[in-house]
Amino acid sequence: MKKVPIKLHTSNTLQWLGKLYRNPADAIKEHVSNAIDEHLKAKRDGKSVSVCQVTFTLEKDKVIIEYPYGMSKDEFEHALHRVADSAKKSLDTKQIGQLGIGMFSFFQFGSKCVFFSKKDKGYETIKVTIQAGSDDADFETPKKRDKLSSPGIKIVISGLEFDPAKSRGPLSPTKLDKLFAAKFGKYLKDGSLKISIRCKGKEYIVKPIKIELPRVAEGFKDWCLSHDRQKKFFMELYFDPSGKGNLSIRHMGVTIIDDFSTASVYGLDESVYASGDIKGFIDADFLTPLPARTGFEVNADWINFLDELDKLYPSIETEIEELKQEEAEKKLTDIQKNAIKLAREILDTDEFKDLELLEGLGRKTREKQLPLNGFAFVPSSVRVQPGKIGTLSLKALVPNDVPDNSIVQLSLIESCVELKTPDTLVLKASEADEEGVVTIRISIEGKLINSKPVILTAKTDEKEAEANIRVAEPAERREVITGKEKEGQIINYLEMPFEDGPAKHSRYIARTIQTNELNADYKDAQVSEQTKLAYAVLMIGKETIAFNDKSEMVDEYLEKLLSFHFRLKNKLTVKSSSVVKRPRIRQKKNI
Repeated sequence: MKKVPIKLHTSNTLQWLGKLYRNPADAIKEHVSNAIDEHLKAKRDGKSVSVCQVTFTLEKDKVIIEYPYGMSKDEFEHALHRVADSAKKSLDTKQIGQLGIGMFSFFQFGSKCVFFSKKDKGYETIKVTIQAGSDDADFETPKKRDKLSSPGIKIVISGLEFDPAKSRGPLSPTKLDKLFAAKFGKYLKDGSLKISIRCKGKEYIVKPIKIELPRVAEGFKDWCLSHDRQKKFFMELYFDPSGKGNLSIRHMGVTIIDDFSTASVYGLDESVYASGDIKGFIDADFLTPLPARTGFEVNADWINFLDELDKLYPSIETEIEELKQEEAEKKLTDIQKNAIKLAREILDTDEFKDLELLEGLGRKTREKQLPLNGFAFVPSSVRVQPGKIGTLSLKALVPNDVPDNSIVQLSLIESCVELKTPDTLVLKASEADEEGVVTIRISIEGKLINSKPVILTAKTDEKEAEANIRVAEPAERREVITGKEKEGQIINYLEMPFEDGPAKHSRYIARTIQTNELNADYKDAQVSEQTKLAYAVLMIGKETIAFNDKSEMVDEYLEKLLSFHFRLKNKLTVKSSSVVKRPRIRQKKNI
């Protein structure tokens, strides 16, 4: 068998590596990552400066980057000899970069990069030049004016494709400020990193993003993979009432995936994590970033990580739904709250019992969750207080996935949680609901606060399920209790002008009854608290009846009926006010 060596065009390959980054701003942030890597390495060796200061200077024809850690001539040569096979992989200290391709990131927006580097006191400044069209890096002694007075590195990128000083350009100060704050928040927040951007005589100091929103999932803020307890991820999640939040995934404190909904997350892109209701980040240092950090490798760690998020999301979703309800209630006026309450009371009477109610009006139960693989704890995680009893639901599809009369063996090793339910159970098809699901409530008692979740295992001859149990004091705001559905989530009521004009009275969109402020009948109803209340209740009733018509034709006729009702009401009001009672005349008696 003949083997043919593969040869690459070096200069073209290096330019291609530089263009792996998503955009110029994403490429230039590599220098901040390199600075942090050098800072962490120096900290390990006891040689770090107190703060890693990274300074960007944006000029019309060049970009200058400076930070306090330089490389020696030997280190530069070693890095250039091992492109895409970085020495960083062999270091004991965890590093952000892995492949050593960051020095070529300038090819995303420039054609030439000059490095002035001074390793330490006693070292001479070296000058290294890399440019498009060349297969080699040029090493030379810099001119006296270019020599560095203290250890560090100065990087000058030129041959730019655009003016970086322009206010709306891809490397504008405001764009870089926002990007750096989002990408390097961890290090900016702990004070180990400072970033400044200089442009046209003005200096921008990058500040970490402050999130002043309600925290969620605090019971799961540090979590282990079920398949490997040594691998942990950390979550800092907030409820975003605007619905425009995004969840990012970080590696070594640096954002790799900006928005969870855009990643390959195999179904979780439609979960609460990607709904816009959550803002925050997940730190997962055990994951492996792709070259140029455009995502993560889809390997066993990535799949196990997604499996763990899938187990946690029912509890997080419950907490988010509670916060959404609170937010909806804040937006309702007293009249709107009374209207919803009154409408619920009327619709709960016998003559309306056959109606399916709008979600949030009370009778409609939440959609049931079927057990994954036919045998699972739903949800698969619970938090209990010390000395308190918590419950978990073990669900099984009997007999479709689990044979009738299967024996379930429960096991719980750690002493910080006590099993209050018998450890041997029987799954009977006769106890299944209409969907074939058998549900067994398992009671547990929290004994001692634990730092790592306790694993409760349920086994049959063919199936196995696990649940994570955390024993902790209640969160400052609330405790998430799994296994208990919240009844009657609030429906929202919103008064607003409709974009298509005054004709329509109301509509129902995304659990919100919207009433048209442009409608003449709405305007006529604003005369008193009583008429406002009656109008709101009527709109809720109308939308509930329309919701039950699957042909979507009734709404049009209900609108006509409303118009007829208000025209009749107006005519009767006018007629009654025009009738004047005449005084009775007493007849005179004849004498």
